[in-house]
Amino acid sequence: MKVMILGMGHAGKAIAQRLRASGHQIVGTTTTPGKVEELQSLADEVAVLKGSETDKVIAAAQGCDAIIATVAPNVKNTRTKEERESQYHEVLEKSLASAAKACDRVIFLSSFSVYGDGGLGTDPITEETPTSNHEEPSSKYYQAAERNALSVKGGCVLRLPDIHGAPGDMTFTQRVKLAHDYFGGKALFGADAPLYTIHFEDVVNAAVHALENDLTGIYNVCDNDNLPPTNQQIFDAICDKEGWSRLEFLNQIKAPNRKISADKLYATGYRVQHEDPNAALLEA
Repeated sequence: MKVMILGMGHAGKAIAQRLRASGHQIVGTTTTPGKVEELQSLADEVAVLKGSETDKVIAAAQGCDAIIATVAPNVKNTRTKEERESQYHEVLEKSLASAAKACDRVIFLSSFSVYGDGGLGTDPITEETPTSNHEEPSSKYYQAAERNALSVKGGCVLRLPDIHGAPGDMTFTQRVKLAHDYFGGKALFGADAPLYTIHFEDVVNAAVHALENDLTGIYNVCDNDNLPPTNQQIFDAICDKEGWSRLEFLNQIKAPNRKISADKLYATGYRVQHEDPNAALLEA
């Protein structure tokens, strides 16, 4: 199978490496010419393009059986709503519009942010739970990108929580420091939402699982057996441990307020392998 990886960040590179080792032919993409040489060890072909450059995406995807889109905005360029409006529209909606025009099999790594706070009720959030928070760019444009991915007959959306554990990735302690250094000690999300996280290797497993099992439609990807602590519980514990002032939660980016069900994906044979890295903070 010939597969394009649209966006060769940590997850994209690991997906490419896994698929290539299984005998698949890989076309990788990057926006940075200086990264081509590095990526040539992971992909059979490397194209320099932006996902929004539809003609280039179509040309690079010639002969591909599937596109796996792992594109995501740079968090340092998303401090204000205006910055998020520009970044998320460009990186998410436009990239997935290009992918849908280039191939009829598209797997998109999306986000739990599409649920907003999950709405009213106490039942677990499922793939059937209505999306919300339609004005916040970080939610609105993930939803738009999902619609683009699902517009093709082989469209598959994997909704993910915060990703951690990639080589060189920031720890949660470093993320809190980033909030102090770049956001003035403020967190854009709400205090009471469970802090769902997923190890990047579990993300890789999910993408490969979706490809090899011809999954279509929408799937939540998370630990289906455990409800994590809240944002405030975790980040307060980190701040207290480091001697930092606690963060102020602005609740601008809504996050699901209760358990999220991954029953649908687990029914296909997928399982999360890595435990929540933050659970030990509250056990100390």
